[in-house]
Amino acid sequence: MIQREIAPVLAPLSEPALLPYRTLTLDNGVEVVYIHDSSQEGFKLDAVFEAGASYQSRPLVASTAINMLNEGTRFHTAEEIADVFDFYGAYTDYNSGFNKSELSLIALTKYARETVSMLAEMLTDSIVPEKELEIFLTNKRQEFLVDNEKTSYLARKKFSEVFFGSTHPYSNAVTEQDYLQVTPGMVREFYRRYIHARRCRVMLCGNVGGQALEAVAECFGRLRRPDGEFWRGPQPFAPAPVGRYHVEKGNTVQSSLRIGKSGVRLGEEDYAGFMLLNAVLGGYFGSRLMSNIREDKGYTYGISSFNVSMPQGSYWCIATDVHNEYVGETIEEVFKEIRRLKEEPVGEEELMLVKNYLHGDLLRELDGVFAQSDALKHKLNYHTDNRIYLDLIRRIKDCTAEDLLRLAGRYWDTEEMYVVTAGKG
Repeated sequence: MIQREIAPVLAPLSEPALLPYRTLTLDNGVEVVYIHDSSQEGFKLDAVFEAGASYQSRPLVASTAINMLNEGTRFHTAEEIADVFDFYGAYTDYNSGFNKSELSLIALTKYARETVSMLAEMLTDSIVPEKELEIFLTNKRQEFLVDNEKTSYLARKKFSEVFFGSTHPYSNAVTEQDYLQVTPGMVREFYRRYIHARRCRVMLCGNVGGQALEAVAECFGRLRRPDGEFWRGPQPFAPAPVGRYHVEKGNTVQSSLRIGKSGVRLGEEDYAGFMLLNAVLGGYFGSRLMSNIREDKGYTYGISSFNVSMPQGSYWCIATDVHNEYVGETIEEVFKEIRRLKEEPVGEEELMLVKNYLHGDLLRELDGVFAQSDALKHKLNYHTDNRIYLDLIRRIKDCTAEDLLRLAGRYWDTEEMYVVTAGKG
């Protein structure tokens, strides 16, 4: 009989069971990284290109190029492409970031050849039809106008602008006019320059031992590999002076707040300890910022802090939405909690709680073959693999309260922090 009044016995958290991965380089240079799991009925494919916003000649071109891939090829219309994936029960997704763009496919392994060949055709024979491009840009322009009424969007945009510099691709400085100035020629030229074998890595996972891997090798082996290189290298950051910045948005009840500075990049010596320090401050629901500003003061429904690592740098940020009248008090309470972490050691019970939370969170990132492939896709950008999780868990476990004091003193000088608000001033 189950004793519901007796708590289950606590057991130490385990280490993640890492699945082995293999690599295959096709004749045209496409790198295929795959993890096989025969217990799955399907597979996931991510075709990743060095073709993000950092490579575009003007705003929106990179994201438009990747999202137009399913709008028509030399052999199939947009409707016909959609019908193929629908018939085989497949799912596709399109994403474009600062450095990379990717096209994803989830399908049953028994239909690997049919779905992968359609995906590859979108990459080799896209035509970017003008009518579909106009519809896409019109819809995206409308989304932009809606977002531009949100204080959270305005604060995020302003923080990126002052931290990276208004002309840097990472700042994502898009205006309404940009949606009217993208032409089919711009998108086709970007597609020609950057969507090809020289800049492609394929991540493949699931039941890929036979049909899926063979289909990928055959179809992606047809991607062209140009001789030339068009990218001129990374653009340096040009940050604005550290200080307080406000974006006025009248007739709003709430204001959005961003406080941040440079962070710690994945692979740096202090990365694991900084993860732990950030979690204590604002990295989980029971964090100090949540306990103080939500639970005690009632200024907000939620507040969080996070560290973002990118190939060209990193940043750390606190984000929240608060009632207009509590903006000043919230900023003071945030700085108060930062000062506490710089002056007072974290208690043993709290430290153990946050360590266990982070350990469990890292285990969740590796829960299953699809999660492990997603994690590996990210880690390969930093010339490492999922074995870094073992090192992170060990370092977090060994981190002491004194280590956190040292890290807070090193990285959290409030005089170096940008404070950005958006709302009614």
